Amino acid sequence: MLKRLQSLPWFVRWPLKWCIVGVTLFAVSFPNPLLFVRHVQHWRDPNAMIDPAHPDLQPWVEALNARIDPDMPPRKALQTVQKFVMEKVPYEWDWNTWGSADYLPTLPEVLEMGREDCDGRAVVAASLLRNLGFQAELVTDFAHVWVKTDKGETMSPGKRKSIEAGEQGVRVHWTLISETLPQALAYSVSPFPLVRELILLVVVWLVLLAPGVGWRARVLGLVLMLEGLLFLRVAGVNWNRPVVWAQWWGGLHIAAGAGMLAAAGYRAMRRGRRPLERPSIPAPG
Repeated sequence: MLKRLQSLPWFVRWPLKWCIVGVTLFAVSFPNPLLFVRHVQHWRDPNAMIDPAHPDLQPWVEALNARIDPDMPPRKALQTVQKFVMEKVPYEWDWNTWGSADYLPTLPEVLEMGREDCDGRAVVAASLLRNLGFQAELVTDFAHVWVKTDKGETMSPGKRKSIEAGEQGVRVHWTLISETLPQALAYSVSPFPLVRELILLVVVWLVLLAPGVGWRARVLGLVLMLEGLLFLRVAGVNWNRPVVWAQWWGGLHIAAGAGMLAAAGYRAMRRGRRPLERPSIPAPG
């Protein structure tokens, strides 16, 4: 199959290769396409996940009310809600809970699963805060989701609100993407299951191979890309403060490995297309 792919014209070959990589990326990130569709639908109106009147939430409302004094300052109440939610909803990555790279759950789904990451915790916190009379909404910086209220913010607020969900719908601040992207990449790459990342890396390596490329170039290209992946994972161990130089170094390793394989494949194909030299025929004496 790879040989057949390499024999196609470049304007057909490379789009097909990108399609293969894209399909693999989607498959390792969202093995359940239906869950991905629901995730996208939820983000069209994230505040719709907030449900302060849900019957299963009422025992938590009563337990929280026992901790909050009516005269408690709003800032202290926000801190109390954050501590309460973190106790009730243990943190867990979405790929362990849902099998997907990311998923924004509804309040009943969080209560049923009993564990969630920042977005599920924020849904619970916003629901409880609305019960307390706060105007609570969800915000995110592409890497972390927290709660914004009319009295302040809670659930470990970030510094920049890249996406805000309000009464007028979802607002995306595209100018902040370049500022929040390194943090979001660290969040995505570092804690993501290594096996899934290796599957994607091997597929990229395979589509870059071409007939005639020597085994040394193949091995060196794979090693460079693998080193780059490991650098990216180390760079995001602390997702809130990623090591920027390690991210750049990892990206350069992956680019160098991919570029070397692409160049070696191009040279091998050029050699294969050279016409054979005709043997010289001695002139009759």
